Amino acid sequence: MGIQETVLLADAMLTPAGVVAPAELAFDAAGRIVYAGTPRVAGTGHEEISVQIGGTLPGEGAHAADVVVRDLTGHVLMPGLVNGHTHSAMTLLRGVSDDEGFMPWLAAVQALEQHLTHDDVTVGLQLAMVEMIETGTVAFADMYHWDERLIELVRGTGMRAMVALASFAPEAVGFPGVSPWNGADAVEQTEELAARYAGDAQIRVAYGPHAPYTCPPEFLREIAERAKRTGIPIHTHISESAAEVAQITAQYGATPAAHLASLGLFDANVLAAHCVHLTQAEIEDMARYGAAVSHNPVSNLKLGCGIAALPEWQEAGLRVSLGTDSVASNNSLDLFEEIKLASILHRGGKQDAAVVKAADVLAIATSGGADALGFTESGSLEVGLLADVIALDVTGSGATPLDLAGADTAALTSHLGFAATGSDVRHVFIGGRHIYADGTHLTIDADAVRARARIARARLHAAADDAAANAAGDAAASPADQG
Repeated sequence: MGIQETVLLADAMLTPAGVVAPAELAFDAAGRIVYAGTPRVAGTGHEEISVQIGGTLPGEGAHAADVVVRDLTGHVLMPGLVNGHTHSAMTLLRGVSDDEGFMPWLAAVQALEQHLTHDDVTVGLQLAMVEMIETGTVAFADMYHWDERLIELVRGTGMRAMVALASFAPEAVGFPGVSPWNGADAVEQTEELAARYAGDAQIRVAYGPHAPYTCPPEFLREIAERAKRTGIPIHTHISESAAEVAQITAQYGATPAAHLASLGLFDANVLAAHCVHLTQAEIEDMARYGAAVSHNPVSNLKLGCGIAALPEWQEAGLRVSLGTDSVASNNSLDLFEEIKLASILHRGGKQDAAVVKAADVLAIATSGGADALGFTESGSLEVGLLADVIALDVTGSGATPLDLAGADTAALTSHLGFAATGSDVRHVFIGGRHIYADGTHLTIDADAVRARARIARARLHAAADDAAANAAGDAAASPADQG
């Protein structure tokens, strides 16, 4: 008989009801949480429990036979993190154009992307998943090229993802070295993949119109109509930079979110990334529509785009997630960096230390993200939900002198919000499946992925350099330049 229940015992656990210390989390063979509370055994010391398979726990006999118990003394449990917006395959572009503003940076990135191959996208995605798993992310919203082979890589790791097939215009081929699909093809493929993965616990498929400054209005209107008809969500960028707002306002006589609203986009289920420069009216309108947004503070600061109005979003009732964006604009997929920054950034801007609380940002990074991506059966540690849980080591210097005695909610939320980092993550369970154990990946060969990524990056930059040299040679040889 196989394992019917897994029990995790830890120093403390973050639950919707507050902090439990010491803590026990139990989930069944289907990966659903059956218990979340204090240990159901005599006493409070973990020393009474040993790892055992096929036996019963001592104490009150609350556990069924065929139980595996994992003693995680020195760790705390919390829901797995959810990345509300990224472009996973762009890990190969880490460090590109680091000190440029948004538009020059975008041009540099797009120049490199023209040389990507499907193998590059594959290893870039795998590298991103390795990094996300290592730092406690269990689910992510992604916009890039997606097909069945890439989706199956996600499923193989155990991660969850909302995958949006990026599109720019009906006739525009977004990634010519990766796929011949143009925007119209991407929309059709979106619907085929959505049907194929309907009901899949790990995968949601979304339309991915890139942004109002890259997609013509007729194309956006068509996607909105399709989304309303099919129920497929939309993942897009809105008002990331002031330049975008100025461009859209000049072209269409409306700010970006208002422009999209006029095309019917918000009548569908929308996850909007960045939203740095929304007006107050746009914030309130998007909240009324039920749209979700992704706050990406590190990327927005690094590119000089500005600071999104998180306090105003919260006050208006917007559904909020927390994202990293790609490593091309962030350099890291560690959501704990975003958690700390999102907690303190707005305090400085508002000169009010209470305007954004760590507990609120932790909720945004977990249950808020799960809601925004449509994974509504995960996101918090409570009975009946799927066991998407991470365990963080709290024995190191950065956690000292953390005192969890007496279930001090403030102490644990303070640590997780301001001191914890992705390097503290020791264990990751997704739907009860153990995918990362004390530094070891259980579902992906991380060393092989890193080795392949180094080779792919070198090839990509060599191809870009060759193209630039050829273009320069052509320009020098042209009659116009010879005067």
